[in-house]
Amino acid sequence: MGADSTATSITPKLGEAERLKIITETIEKLRANLQADGGDMEIAAIEGYKVRLRLKGVCAGCTASGETLGGIRRHLMLALGEDEPILVLPELSH
Repeated sequence: MGADSTATSITPKLGEAERLKIITETIEKLRANLQADGGDMEIAAIEGYKVRLRLKGVCAGCTASGETLGGIRRHLMLALGEDEPILVLPELSH
């Protein structure tokens, strides 16, 4: 076996502007799913790999909001294609 067969794939890091664009576009695409159920979300803040979302409508008080945020996190991780973990948190201030 050659040395290349044991090499691991390293995903290059995205620049800040590119990461923000991908996060924003992904959130916008996912909003339609929430809106179909009477909810919505908006980006409250993006700080590096931490995304704060303001849940609106029926999503604001939903007991499944943790699952919703987890699903959004998975979509963002796939869209970004990086090995860095990303946090998706609810914005608690109104």
